[in-house]
Amino acid sequence: MACRFIEADDELIELLKCESENKNTKRSTGYWKGIFEKWAKTRGKEEQLESYDIPELNEALSQFYAELRKENGQDYEPDSLKVMQAALDRHLRSKNYPKSIVRDTEFLSSRKVLEGKARKLREQGMGKQSKKQNKATKQKA
Repeated sequence: MACRFIEADDELIELLKCESENKNTKRSTGYWKGIFEKWAKTRGKEEQLESYDIPELNEALSQFYAELRKENGQDYEPDSLKVMQAALDRHLRSKNYPKSIVRDTEFLSSRKVLEGKARKLREQGMGKQSKKQNKATKQKA
């Protein structure tokens, strides 16, 4: 009779953890983490997100969000900014960072910077527009 339970070593457990992650999610997390690291390097700041203490990370993220542009100098779409924030939060969670940059109040000011930037970009016509914005645009025409 076959044994109902197998012995799982650390290698098998790590393999199963890696298999649980969606490849695109993993790619997105690595992409945005890399952009933060490049930005930090150009500013002479610590490149590893998880090495910042909470107030320092909040301040660094505020500056990063405000300065972030594509390599060609254009702004990212507002929805891409939310994807970026979620990816950085996923990375921090994977490193057992004590707080969430998406939910915890300690990161309220950096979230406001990101939300303000997204709002400004939408006002400039980037990204999806709300029904209210669409109605206002149609009335002007």
